[in-house]
Amino acid sequence: MDILDTRDLIEKRDELKETIFNSFIETFPQYEDQTDSFEDILLDEEELESWKEEFEHELEEIDEIDQIENDLGDEFIHGVTLINNDDFEEYTKDLLEELDYIPKDFPSWIEIDWEATSKNVEQDYTDVTYRGVNYLGRA
Repeated sequence: MDILDTRDLIEKRDELKETIFNSFIETFPQYEDQTDSFEDILLDEEELESWKEEFEHELEEIDEIDQIENDLGDEFIHGVTLINNDDFEEYTKDLLEELDYIPKDFPSWIEIDWEATSKNVEQDYTDVTYRGVNYLGRA
């Protein structure tokens, strides 16, 4: 099952920012005195365009993580489990069994419409996208 934790995304974003920041200081030492963090990098300066192209994917990933944080709100920093949309039906079944909503001795001849059930559960989740994959997270 494809599951992410937003705390791992925070760590990934911090690593990306650190890598970009270190490269910036190394490539443009003249800006070192006025640049204390990733947020201080003058990404809109024309002379930085070719350097910035080298980090195009990393900057996009940072933006995606920022958008997920925005979509999920304050819960993002505390840790939200993100479940791949394609795995949500299986996740729902596992969750309901784990919470004992489905008894351990439930007869195998009774069928549950897991697709409909997962659609009902999904209403409490927020849809987000990370690296081109849609996930659901409960915030």
